[in-house]
Amino acid sequence: MRNKRGEDVMDNRPQSIVNFERCYLGAFALGLVNTAISWSATNAAFAASPQAAMMGSWFLTATTLIGFAITLALWYFIARKGSAVAKWIAVVLMALGLIGLAFTLLAGTFPSGASGTIGIITSMLQVIAVTFLFKPDTKIWFGETKAEAL
Repeated sequence: MRNKRGEDVMDNRPQSIVNFERCYLGAFALGLVNTAISWSATNAAFAASPQAAMMGSWFLTATTLIGFAITLALWYFIARKGSAVAKWIAVVLMALGLIGLAFTLLAGTFPSGASGTIGIITSMLQVIAVTFLFKPDTKIWFGETKAEAL
């Protein structure tokens, strides 16, 4: 969004937060693409599970949508509101995702082809995004230090 002079109204955000937002939303967009291209395989694997029969066919869709909603909520509270709590939730979720990635790689169950490649790129973008949250210019944004008086 721009003001009357053509300046970005979000310019008061630190550059690291802008970079976080770009990487994080890029990873989110790739995640959406990956979900779309692998949906039938994911759905088939889910349906083949005996536990899935107890949960119902709606469960996979619901959990996927909840995951997307959590991702967007974290983006909003980190990049637009400066929430340190959301920052740490994103860090924990990214770390858990990397642990899950490591286990699927070690177990040989990581998807091959485009889905696997997109998954790796998405994970890399998430790691890059989270590292931007720890740059020195984000301390005031997250309320970790006071702005110096002019």
